[in-house]
Amino acid sequence: MQSVQVLTAAWYGDREIDLTFPDDWDLNLIAFEERPVLTRDQLRQAFHQSIGSPRIAELAQGKKSAVLIADDLTRPTPTSEVMPFILDELQEGGIAEEDILIFMGFGCHRQMRHDDITKKLGEDTVNRIRVKQNELDDPFVYLGDTSRGIPLHINQWVMDCELKIGIGGTWPHGTAGFSGGGKLAIPGIASYETISRAHGTLKGGGRAGNVENEFRLNSEEAARMAGLNTTVLTILDYKREITGLFVGDVVKAHRAAVEAAKKAYAIQVMPDADIVITTGYPRDHDLAYGGQGSWPMRHSQPEATRVLINTGTEGVGYHRGGILRGKQLRKEENREREERKPLIRSEDWDYILFSDAVGPMEVLETHPKATLMESWDEILDFLKQTYRDQKPKVAIYRSSAIAYPRD
Repeated sequence: MQSVQVLTAAWYGDREIDLTFPDDWDLNLIAFEERPVLTRDQLRQAFHQSIGSPRIAELAQGKKSAVLIADDLTRPTPTSEVMPFILDELQEGGIAEEDILIFMGFGCHRQMRHDDITKKLGEDTVNRIRVKQNELDDPFVYLGDTSRGIPLHINQWVMDCELKIGIGGTWPHGTAGFSGGGKLAIPGIASYETISRAHGTLKGGGRAGNVENEFRLNSEEAARMAGLNTTVLTILDYKREITGLFVGDVVKAHRAAVEAAKKAYAIQVMPDADIVITTGYPRDHDLAYGGQGSWPMRHSQPEATRVLINTGTEGVGYHRGGILRGKQLRKEENREREERKPLIRSEDWDYILFSDAVGPMEVLETHPKATLMESWDEILDFLKQTYRDQKPKVAIYRSSAIAYPRD
C-alpha cells in the first residue's frame, strides 16, 4: 500500500491521518510549495523591519496604553508564536503590561472560553495580560460613516486604548479577497449594525484573491478611522507553522503579505482526477468553516468520487450574525417565531464527509449533500469497490481550506 499524510482537527490535537491506497493507483498530492519555517531570530527581525510605518517600539513611545486585536479559533493564526515579540516591542517602547489589553476581535462569532483563549494566545500571555472579547452588547463608539456609507461603530474597549495593533493572517477569503489587515476592524471589532451593513451592501472580491474590492477597501478605511496603527500578518505552511511574517502599516504591510500569500497558497488543480480528496484543515474546528476546504470539488469532473476530510470538533458551529438577522427579518415580516423546517434525508449524496467527531444529524444540517463515514478504512473499502479492477487517478488536496487555484 502507498500512503499520504494529511492533518485534521485544527486546535483540537492537529492530528495526522495516514491515507492509504493500493500500490497501482495513480496518487497525486496537490499542495502548496514547501517553504522554510521562520526561526525566532527571523520572527524578531520582521518586527525590526516594519513596512510603511515605524516599529511598534517607536509607535509605543509616549503612549499610555495599547490594545492587541487578535482573531479567534475560526482563523488558523498561531498568535501565540508572535505575541512574545509584540510584548517585547511594547515594553521597549515604555508601555507596562498592566496597560496592555488583548481584545479578541471576532465580530459575530461565539464567545471564547478560557481554554480557547489559551490555545490562541499561549498560557504565559493569558497569565500576564488582560483579555476582553467583542461582546455585541458592549457599548460601541460611533466614529461616523465611511465614504461608502457604512456607519462605523467600534467597541469601546478598543477605542479607549491609544496604540492599536492588529494580529492575523493572510489567506484567500471569499469576501475580502485575502484575510487580515483592515478586516480586523470590520467585522472584527465592530457592532452588529456595522457588520451587517458592510456585508449586506458592499461587493467582495471572491476566493481568487482580488483585494481591490469594496468590502476590503471599506474595512481598511474603517481601520484608519479607528486608529489601527499597525498590523502583524502571518503566512503559514500546511502544518500551520509560520513561513512568512509581515509587520507594519495596515494597508502597505497587508499588500506585501498578499503578494507572498499568492505564491505561498497557490496550487494547480487536477480536473481529470477520478477521486478527489479535500481537507478542511486548518479551519476544520467546526463543520461549517471546514467546508471551505471543499472548493477543489467544484473543479472536478462530474463522475468523480469526492471526499471532504472535516473533523468539525465543535460540531455544527455558531454565528450570532445569523441569529440577529433572523430576529430582524421576523420583525420586518411581523412574525413572532420561526417556522420549523425539518431536515430531509436523501439517499442521493454528492460527496463523502470523513469525521470521527460528529454524527449524521450534524452533517445533515451543515452538509446536506454529504454522507458521513467515520474511518478511513470504511472510505477505502468503498473506493476499492467503486474502482474494482481499475487504476483510478487520485488527487489529494492537503490543507485546501487555505489554498486557492493557481492561474
